[in-house]
Parts: sequence; C-alpha cells; structure tokens
Amino acid sequence: MYGYTYMGRRKLTLSIDENLLREIKGILAGEGSSLSRVVEEFLGSLLTSRWVEGMAEDLGLGSLDPLDPADIPSSRPKGYDSAKLVRQLREERSSATGVYFE
Repeated sequence: MYGYTYMGRRKLTLSIDENLLREIKGILAGEGSSLSRVVEEFLGSLLTSRWVEGMAEDLGLGSLDPLDPADIPSSRPKGYDSAKLVRQLREERSSATGVYFE
C-alpha cells in the first residue's frame, strides 16, 4: 500500500538539544510557523519519499538517488533521437495541414 491518510492530531514528546530547539523556535517564530508544523511536514515528506521509492521499485525503475547534474546526460537511456522524431512529426503535421513550423 502506498501513501498515508491523516486521521487527526496526536501529541508527541521529543527530546531535542536545548540550544538547537531555542534557535529553531526563534527562526520559526520569525517565519510565523511552528515546530509541530515543521516536524509534520518533514515526516510527511519522508513518507512520500518512501512511497515514491516503493513505486519505482515496483515499476522496475531501480534507484532514484539524486544524481550530479553532470551525470544526467550519460545516464539517459540510449535509443531514439528525440530531436529527429520531433522534426519528423512536425514535417508530417505540416504536410497534412499546410501549416509549417520552424
């Protein structure tokens, strides 16, 4: 099963370093947010990441670890030349409609 459903709110006790807590509360107060909201958003994000990872595994997509942007072109699947295919589709559409694209 993927995802989660909010069922209401519950109190939670956490142990956090005093200095860290003081600093974070000051930042959040300045932003008009709360520690509860930030913790809830983080935990929701964690669940979403797990859901995406599970879906990727089920679909056989392998690891979805972030890549260095420089590695992206070399990691793309080899096969069709998309620019060539788009050009061909435009030419076919142009000859069928009489409207030409540059």
